[in-house]
Amino acid sequence: TNEQLVDLFTQLGLECTFYHKKVNLENIVVGKVLACIKHPNADRLKVCSVDVGNEVLEIICGAPNIDKNLIVAVAKVGSEFGDFKIKKTKIRNIFSNGMICSGKELGLSEDHDGIMILDNNMILGTAISDALKLKDDIVFDFDITPNRGDCFSHLGIARELAIIENKKIQFEKIIIKTSDYSIHDLVKVDIKDDNICDRYACRIVKNIKVEESPQWLKNKLLSIDQKPINNIVDIANYIMFDLGQPIHVFDYDKVDGKKININLANKTDKINCLDNNLRNLDKNDIVISDSKKPIAIAGVIGGLNSHVDANTKNIIIESAVFNEVNIRKSSKKHNYSKEASKRFERGVDVENIVNVLDKFIFLLLQVSGGEVSKDYIDIYKKSKNLDKIVFDLDKCNKFLGFNLSKNEADEIFNSLNVNFANKENIYKCVIPSYRNDIKLEIDLFEEVARLYGYDNIPSSTHFSFSVKSFVKDEESLDNKIRFILSNNGFNEHYSNSLYSKDDTLVDTDFKPIKLLNPLSQDMEYLRNSLIPGLLRALSFNEKREHNIVKLFELGSISSFNQNNFNKSNQYKNLILSWMGKEVKHWKYSTSQNIYTIKGEIEHLFKMLNIKDFRFSLSNKNNLYICCDNKVIGYLKEVDNDIRNQYNIKSDIYIAVIKIDDLNKLYSEDSVDYRKVNSFPSISRDISLLIDKKYSNEEIENVIYNHGGDKLSNALLFDIYDDEKISSELISMAYSLIFKSNERTLTDNEVDRYINKIVKNLKNKFDIIQR
Repeated sequence: TNEQLVDLFTQLGLECTFYHKKVNLENIVVGKVLACIKHPNADRLKVCSVDVGNEVLEIICGAPNIDKNLIVAVAKVGSEFGDFKIKKTKIRNIFSNGMICSGKELGLSEDHDGIMILDNNMILGTAISDALKLKDDIVFDFDITPNRGDCFSHLGIARELAIIENKKIQFEKIIIKTSDYSIHDLVKVDIKDDNICDRYACRIVKNIKVEESPQWLKNKLLSIDQKPINNIVDIANYIMFDLGQPIHVFDYDKVDGKKININLANKTDKINCLDNNLRNLDKNDIVISDSKKPIAIAGVIGGLNSHVDANTKNIIIESAVFNEVNIRKSSKKHNYSKEASKRFERGVDVENIVNVLDKFIFLLLQVSGGEVSKDYIDIYKKSKNLDKIVFDLDKCNKFLGFNLSKNEADEIFNSLNVNFANKENIYKCVIPSYRNDIKLEIDLFEEVARLYGYDNIPSSTHFSFSVKSFVKDEESLDNKIRFILSNNGFNEHYSNSLYSKDDTLVDTDFKPIKLLNPLSQDMEYLRNSLIPGLLRALSFNEKREHNIVKLFELGSISSFNQNNFNKSNQYKNLILSWMGKEVKHWKYSTSQNIYTIKGEIEHLFKMLNIKDFRFSLSNKNNLYICCDNKVIGYLKEVDNDIRNQYNIKSDIYIAVIKIDDLNKLYSEDSVDYRKVNSFPSISRDISLLIDKKYSNEEIENVIYNHGGDKLSNALLFDIYDDEKISSELISMAYSLIFKSNERTLTDNEVDRYINKIVKNLKNKFDIIQR
């Protein structure tokens, strides 16, 4: 069943789903436009008389390609398809009795630029599903992993299906009728560098006719969501999806000098491509050239100067294997990663080149006709030896944890089309040419496991290991931080590890590392800061009217070594961000400012039980976060220029903390447990006048150092600055809380602590007690 197939394919490592593709085109028929005149009350509309077999309908149409005598698809009044329900409608005072449809409206193609034009030999009034031979179908949709380039085709999937069904694929025998002329008299092929092209084959066909594809071919392509174009292009696409080998067709009469060269481009080379873009080439681009100019970027896109058009009579069909690395670089650089380049990048079957060429011509002769050269060019300078791997069955069984017998191993290798010779459980295996992913013995272990069935591998309830295998959990601190922050209203964010040039300028303290082969201009650099990713997320949230947003991210950044630019450094950071000013509540609202933010960082450190941390003011009005007399991070407000760069209007604070330094201070065993205090505390306030040059931190240090072990907290609760007091002095008031876990303190004890604190404050800062 379909469900069983999906399950079995997935067990083989090919993730798979299926769906029903229904033809729902009732009351849509073949019609002929008898007359087509301009609408009297609209410039872009036409009034058409359409014969649908048993009646003539008057229909208003705005398609640019509508004209007299065309055979079209007509949706009669009452028909329903897609989102359309056809009704009799008055348009600018004239009734329209149906709709002339485009291919996209009917779900048959992506073409919506005009109405769909049908073959002239179709019978008027015939249901469109019968005329086009459309039937309900079942589509299997595969998500193929990049290493399985052999499965990027129906042939590759058929090989996997043969494993499921325990059968062998029967290949059709291709017989081609040829003419008496030789291709060697008409074109010469030269591969300038063996490293860029393993094999190149081509053949010439004369006197072809470029026209619309037959319906069966169009239906095949439409079933896999490919847009039919013309018979030549459609056959090439059919072959590519069928056999996994991209084909390119050149107009022979447009090839100057009747010569084809395969070479790396020069820096000055340019080519106007099929998508009408003029592209500058460089030394990484493999190009197909004639005697004067490039005519295609090999494996990526053809040129307008050699493509097949309606006037083409003679063609050169190319089937080749190009260097995978060059193809990938070209497709990414030129931003043109299509079906052909995807297959070349993953590797195509070098032994299947001529067979693909033959099948293309076999189909071409069916749909177009033509005169085929009696021979073909096949340059295979560097004959590729098939990979040979020694496979140890006993080693495989030990690695995978089961007892595979010799007969079972033989059966698996036969299913994989692996030729082998074995002696005493040692196999000498010859890997098929289409399996580019099998290079090592361990790869064969993986193949054995997937064919044997991962679900069939027995579970082991006993195992042994070395105590030395225990290592410190490097993610322990990360998980603790995630838990604390998520409980405090933060959401975790993940940003891309690749940045554009503009993003790298947000943090200029770290020189960014540029990639040699970037995927795009937006991903040219390894990220040198976590700030841009968070700012982009905050901008996204602000545009959706989220007033208060708190985000954090744990991630690595990279930069050049400041002392040696041949080396790079990588750091792991925690970044926290706050956006907005006021947290609204039905009863009361609270503000979000530098003080509340500072408190949240203090809460994080206390929950991690990291002691001796403090904040200090930098020369840029930022707050340094210090631990153990070392700066491990900072807290700052994002300036206007950076906020404008990311289109953010709200106030934003960010804190960056070095995780590597924090890890040295954090220990899972350092948690202190204290008994809940059951005795009352005593609170005393002191107010003092002190010189403005002294900081709160200095004062608090003296208070804690001389307050004894019963002082639990000292809080600055009032600051008063007035010239009437003194221009050099400031009034500061502190609330001191004393308590004991063993007994209730007396007033006399607390008085002694207070007197000692005041005395030392006078000695150090010359304060005046108020």
